[in-house]
Amino acid sequence: MLETIVSGLIIASAFPIGALIAIYVDYSHVKKALFAAFGAGIFLAAIMLLIQETLNLGNVFDLLIGFSLGALAFGVAQHFLKHNSNNSALSSTKKISAGKLSVVGTILDSVPETLFIGVIIALKEPGLFTAEIVLFLGNLATTLEGAKIMQNQGIKKRAIMRDWLFDFAIVAIAAPIGYFLAKNVIQDFIAIVLGFAAGTLIVFIAGELISRAYRESTGHAEDFAVSAGFIIGIVLLFVIP
Repeated sequence: MLETIVSGLIIASAFPIGALIAIYVDYSHVKKALFAAFGAGIFLAAIMLLIQETLNLGNVFDLLIGFSLGALAFGVAQHFLKHNSNNSALSSTKKISAGKLSVVGTILDSVPETLFIGVIIALKEPGLFTAEIVLFLGNLATTLEGAKIMQNQGIKKRAIMRDWLFDFAIVAIAAPIGYFLAKNVIQDFIAIVLGFAAGTLIVFIAGELISRAYRESTGHAEDFAVSAGFIIGIVLLFVIP
């Protein structure tokens, strides 16, 4: 159990670290776009692992159920936040920034992903360290981009840190929960949870990370950033273990 707690803390630590860097280090829109693109590539590799493990633990029906629920959940959250953000009746202090979609996105996908870490430990499967690295890098890149958007939109430093610390707290407890589930819950349920993470990630990547990366694009650097993130994730998740 101690190993699962430490693993959860490592993965979740990307949020406060990324938020602190975004708040106190100046970097351009181009670099922010590159962070988003790199995070998208990393998470695309993570989707491949999540789908593989979903099918290993369950079946195609578990994948379809979990994936559909995950895509729907993030799609609904995305619609709700963007609708409120564009509502002129809201005061400027209550408007929801685009950066907060990253906060919501990381909660929806990182919790099931970190549950997976607990499952790896409970079932004594290989690849724990590399999975931790991939999830940490993906979360860090996403936070560097999302937190910088929040800062650029005039959100106070304290509010930015509060949001990402909330992410940290929620995600950090997911690994021990995943360990408990693997020990006490049927594998089909775990498979659905992992499929949920994959479904959430695909919508988050397509609707937020990649679209924002290319919106800020000034050339073709984002192409290489997505490719680099993807191949690094593939090597870490499927080659090194």
